[in-house]
Amino acid sequence: MRETADVVVIGGGSTGSSVAWHLARAGLTVRLLERKAIASGSSGDSPGIVRQYYANQALARLAARGLQAYRQWAEMFDGDCGYRRTGFLTGVTHDDWENTCRQVHQQKSDGIGVELYSPTHMRAWITDLEFDGLAGAVYEQDAGYCDARATARSFAQGAQRLGAVIDERRAAHRIHTINGRVTGVETDSGRIDAAIVVNAAGPWAAYLAATCDANLPISASRQSVAICRVKAQAEEAPLPGYSERGRGFYLRPDTLGVYVVGSLAPDDSGSVNPDAFRSQMDDDASRRYCERAAQRFSRLSDASPVGSKVSFFDDTPDGNPIVGVDPRVDGLIVAAGLSGHGFKFAPVFGHEIAALVDAGKMHADLDQFKVSRFLD
Repeated sequence: MRETADVVVIGGGSTGSSVAWHLARAGLTVRLLERKAIASGSSGDSPGIVRQYYANQALARLAARGLQAYRQWAEMFDGDCGYRRTGFLTGVTHDDWENTCRQVHQQKSDGIGVELYSPTHMRAWITDLEFDGLAGAVYEQDAGYCDARATARSFAQGAQRLGAVIDERRAAHRIHTINGRVTGVETDSGRIDAAIVVNAAGPWAAYLAATCDANLPISASRQSVAICRVKAQAEEAPLPGYSERGRGFYLRPDTLGVYVVGSLAPDDSGSVNPDAFRSQMDDDASRRYCERAAQRFSRLSDASPVGSKVSFFDDTPDGNPIVGVDPRVDGLIVAAGLSGHGFKFAPVFGHEIAALVDAGKMHADLDQFKVSRFLD
C-alpha cells in the first residue's frame, strides 16, 4: 500500500517542526521527514537567541511576533521552549546612529519593544562596558534565548499529538512532479504521495529543489560559537545579550559566569559541506572570540574556553529567508535559506505557511521574501 499525506514537510529543525505543528492543527494529514533526529541539524546547535530589532522593518515585525510566541509558549504549545529573558543590546556606531534612530522610531510606532540607550545609560548598568566608538545601542527588554533543540522537539511532539506522522531517520531524496505539479516525495524507504511539499531542509533544500527543476540559491556556511567562563566571578549583574557588527561579535549569557560568544566577522565563516565538516572548534579560535568580546566588556578579559558548538547556516545571496510558494512548481512551498535567522521566526513561519495552504496567502510582511525575487 502506498503512503499518502495532504502535506509532506521535509526537515525536522525548528522551522520544519513548526510548519508540521501548524498544519496538523489546521486538520491536515502531515508527514514530517527528518534525515536524522529532530533538531539534529543547525537547530540543535543554535544559541537560540530571540530578539526583534532589525534594520529591515518587515523582519522586525516578524521577529516581534516570534518573540511573543516564545514568551507565551505554554499558552499554545506542548512542552517547554526554555525561554529565558536576558534583555539584548545592539551596539550602534556614530555613522549608523541617525538611521538607527529612525528605525527605532518606526518600530516603536509598530508596537515593537525597542528603546534607544546612550553610552552613559549603558555604563550605569554595565560598569565594565568600554564604549569607545559607540554612539549608543538599541535595547530590547524582553529579548533573551531559548533551548532550540527542546523547541523543535516540542513542535514535533505537539504535531504528533495532533495526528502528524513524524518520520525520523527517513531521508527525502527527490520531489516528484508531473506536468509541473508536485505528486510526492521519494525517500530512502519508499515513496509518499502528496499534493503539497514544504521544503524546509536547510542547506539540503537546494539539492531537493533541483530534483524537480526548481533550483534555489542556497549554500551552507560553517558557524561556530565559543562557550567561555569568567575565571574570577564578576560582582556585576550578568550581561544581557549583545551584538555589534563593527566589532564582529555577539554574545548571550548562559549559566552563572558563562557566556556564549559568536562571530559576525566574515573571515570566521566559510563555505562547507553540511554532510562532511569539522564539528569542533579549537581553543585558539575560542580564545580569539572571547578576546574580541573582551574589548567591549572587560569582565571577559580573563575568560577561558569551556566548550563550543559548531554548525552551519543555510545562506541566500541577500542574507534573507526564502518563504512561500515556488511559482515554478504547483504545490511546492519553500521555507529555507534562513541565513542564521530562522529560529527567531520559526513560530511565525509555521503559522503563515498553514495560512498559505488554507487560504492561499500569507501576511504582507513576507512578500519581500518570496522565491520570485531570485527569478526576476
